[in-house]
Amino acid sequence: MLGNLARGTYVGSSDYVWPFSYNKCADDNRVSQEINACAKVGHFGMDPGRGRGAPEIDILEAMGGEPGPLPNTHVQRPYFSASLQVAPGVKHDRPTSGNLPKKGHWYKGLEYGNVTKADINPFFYGVTLVHDPKSYTYQSDALSANMGINASHYSKMHKYRIEWEPPGSDGNGGYIRWFCDGFLVSSIKAESLSLTGTEIPSEPMSLLMNTAVASSWGFPTPCPAGCDCKCFDCNDDDCTCGLPTDYCKNFPAYFEIDYVRVWQAVNESKHVLGCSTDERPTDLFIKGHSKRYMEEDDKQPLKIVKKGGGSCHDDDDCGGQNNGKCYKGHCSCSDQFTGPVCMAHHGFYDHPFIRPELSIEMSALQFSNGLLYMSIALAVSFFIAVIILMYRHKKRVKYQEINFVNPHRLSQLRGMQQNKQLGSAEPYQYRDQQSEPKVLTYCMIDGQLIDEPR
Repeated sequence: MLGNLARGTYVGSSDYVWPFSYNKCADDNRVSQEINACAKVGHFGMDPGRGRGAPEIDILEAMGGEPGPLPNTHVQRPYFSASLQVAPGVKHDRPTSGNLPKKGHWYKGLEYGNVTKADINPFFYGVTLVHDPKSYTYQSDALSANMGINASHYSKMHKYRIEWEPPGSDGNGGYIRWFCDGFLVSSIKAESLSLTGTEIPSEPMSLLMNTAVASSWGFPTPCPAGCDCKCFDCNDDDCTCGLPTDYCKNFPAYFEIDYVRVWQAVNESKHVLGCSTDERPTDLFIKGHSKRYMEEDDKQPLKIVKKGGGSCHDDDDCGGQNNGKCYKGHCSCSDQFTGPVCMAHHGFYDHPFIRPELSIEMSALQFSNGLLYMSIALAVSFFIAVIILMYRHKKRVKYQEINFVNPHRLSQLRGMQQNKQLGSAEPYQYRDQQSEPKVLTYCMIDGQLIDEPR
């Protein structure tokens, strides 16, 4: 189970949110925890001052191998682990792999089942997530239990159950319990997490069911002599030296699941269904960070659930007549089923949380007394300046328009002058002229003559 702020296969989506379950403002984590309780303003529809993250609850992770004693535990291989992974983790005097924690330096009150003979997992206490710069680096913890299994767990169906009670709105309370075939494997209470101040997860979480293989778990340690352990290929003899004994006999491997059932308490406000809830919205955050939830060539964040389309030879390959039918080599699903080969129920929410459209409310502006007095002073100063400018404008000397004579009128004037009919009514520069008119040029500034006419 993984918090919805991170999504499986999208590695970048887990940066700075996995596996935080922390709601306190602390200088040590306000950088490494992207959505932290120190924030005074809420973004992407989230509440301000609310720490968010993507914790992880592992229901089942199996370790194969030949039976044999393991250090500091009575559990032998093969076994499976049940874990809660949270952050921030213990920073000092951490237990080392293969050794039990020092008294007082690990979580108290962890319970293990008597019938299942489960015990603490001393081989995995969490990881340090190294980032650059160093201030972004943080520690995570794994509170993990191991339970021994046998060949029947690989050949027959078994029931694995988890009970997850989230905390109250104040972060207190809650628990997680793991069961196998109805018997308790491990239990974690809220009080156990007081060591680091983390909480029992309250984030919306999704279920991941897949077959994954990790060379860091269950493989020979240290690497056998004469083997570089850099390749793990069952078809290459030079690569098999780094693999566990008879490891390649496991393939092809199948992970068969008969059913998955999810229950919630009736009328319990803490049991909320949905990927994005009122108290823990995630939809706007994913839209605002879409590239984290995309792979190369993706056009939109996250993958759309495929309904049909898987290859098939007959209807049985598509879940049978009730689920879907095989049509021209591809599955076509009924309304109640989905997935490439119609093997998953077409799920829906009875009452999905839909975030209301954001609206902007306009309110009257409010000013402090100091700002109000300053505004009045500026307005009075502006009014006085306008009056002064208008007064100066009225005192300015106006220029008289000069009536220029166009060439046609000039020709008429010359004819009149030759006939001695030019009177004093015409412009002075054309009077008594027997040849080309003489043009006089003046230089005047603000109505004052500066140069003699030339």
